[in-house]
Amino acid sequence: MDSHDDKRPTHPAIYLGIAFCLLSVVWWFAYYAQYGGAFGLIGLKLACIGYATPECAFFQSNIRGAIPRYVPVLWYAGMVTLAFGVWQVWQQRGK
Repeated sequence: MDSHDDKRPTHPAIYLGIAFCLLSVVWWFAYYAQYGGAFGLIGLKLACIGYATPECAFFQSNIRGAIPRYVPVLWYAGMVTLAFGVWQVWQQRGK
């Protein structure tokens, strides 16, 4: 029977990747909530988390606020870091 002491700790890159993604979602939500309210047009705004659509460009051209323009750089950094952490855990399990 496996005990909980045999479980390897989660790699810090996984936590960092999740943190980057969560920070990116908060930034995205706060920025795009300035146009049409927090949940107005959420279906169109959702695509703006990871890439730019014509709708995203339209929203960005009409938003005038104090929050810096959202760019998905943190989202991509989070995904890459998370994938790296998962890959490292996968490599450790092979040992």
